[in-house]
Amino acid sequence: MTSDAASVQAKLDKSEDLEHIEEIALARVTEEDLWELSKDSLTLRSWTGVRLGLIMFIHGCNQAGFGIDWGVISGVNALSQWHDYFGFESSGGTYGLINSLMQIGIVCGAPFMGLADVIGRRGINFAGNAIVIFASLMQGLATNLPMFMAGRFFMGFGTSLMSSSQYIGEISPIHLRGLMVGFFGACFQVGSLGILGAMIGLTELPGNNSWRVPLILEALFPTIVCVGIYLLTPESPRYYVLKGDRQKAKEVIAKYHTTSTDLNQPIVDIVVRQIEESLENDQTGYRAAWDYRVFFTKTARFRLLVLFLYSLFQQWNGGGIITMIVFQTATTITSWQYSIHATTATAALSILWIFLYQTFSATFVATMHNLYPIEILSLPLRAKGMGLYGLIQGGAGAAQTYGISVGIAKVGYKIWVVYIVYNSIQLVLSWFLFPETSGLSLEEINTVFETPGVHPVKMSLDIQKAKKARAAAGRDEEGSADR
Repeated sequence: MTSDAASVQAKLDKSEDLEHIEEIALARVTEEDLWELSKDSLTLRSWTGVRLGLIMFIHGCNQAGFGIDWGVISGVNALSQWHDYFGFESSGGTYGLINSLMQIGIVCGAPFMGLADVIGRRGINFAGNAIVIFASLMQGLATNLPMFMAGRFFMGFGTSLMSSSQYIGEISPIHLRGLMVGFFGACFQVGSLGILGAMIGLTELPGNNSWRVPLILEALFPTIVCVGIYLLTPESPRYYVLKGDRQKAKEVIAKYHTTSTDLNQPIVDIVVRQIEESLENDQTGYRAAWDYRVFFTKTARFRLLVLFLYSLFQQWNGGGIITMIVFQTATTITSWQYSIHATTATAALSILWIFLYQTFSATFVATMHNLYPIEILSLPLRAKGMGLYGLIQGGAGAAQTYGISVGIAKVGYKIWVVYIVYNSIQLVLSWFLFPETSGLSLEEINTVFETPGVHPVKMSLDIQKAKKARAAAGRDEEGSADR
């Protein structure tokens, strides 16, 4: 056999091996339909549903607290008492620095997210909320501008440690993961809209209380989280498996994933076994909380690429310019029309702009931002990965905050052309690089990224097809049995 023929044969053998590997991976993932098993194991109209509701309440407060800060810092900027007390204008370098200090705090705090693998998901959340309470009091009781700025920094630092999206993704029953993370993300709008409504009355308070009280109120939801997180919510079963406590993991899964809370339910052992297999297949090392070299290993490289791109796409898709320019302009114009004509229609239109923006953001944007990063990160990578996600987001957000203002000053309305081109590129990259995760458990998603020689996007689509084919075959068998 010539060397060329031998080379061709080797390639064919390798191709056959890769196809064989893919077939084995597909068979293993579709052998047990966890999605259907999860639905069959849990009825929401039960005490388990109540327990899941309590989890959503506590961690929804986490996200609502973040929304309150967004509303408060925008609201107090309209108060002359605030500017007079600290001695700066409503725009310019000082106000820009106050806004950016929140992002700087997030960037500085993000690397500490790795501690979630040390003190637990609840522990890191408690710490983050405690820091936010401290920051709220520091801002509301500030006697000078440096003290207020320090409060903004610690607000960002504490916010970066709030790992509730990771926790909700890990504690949710498989078939409810998207729904629960979606409700969690929407709680941001609950907080922001709630405080915007409250600001109407709070701004009428006399003197400096008009801005001090709203800032102190930022501590309300974090206080609820700190009080209830250990009383009403369990630790993540994936954290227990990571620490080698299999029994506690089984108890949590039985209590929160099944109606009967029976440890002998099939889904309990299957989920725990999948988590353990995920750890065995992902022995990446670099387990220290501060060691981020793991993301540059071969097994994690593609996940890092997707995480990096997704972080940028979230920040640079034009949402910032809509928030800063279009939303505010539309509200201003319609409010101005109301002041001239005083009609009910223009008043309603002002409110409509606000609610439409928040509704579409909560429905189509906030859900995936809290869900997709969790799904693409394996258990050993998840805590650090969410920290890295926050770090990239903070940097990209800070760049955008300044970039939009500079861009508008340079090219005016033509900046929309930049966003149209950018979003077109983003759309293409998303289609070819982002795997589909719908209907898969967190551990099944690992198969998407870790099957040798198969592109993750192709593998994710093949799994979706295989699951649909298996479900169709099951329905055919049931139909034949009925006949």
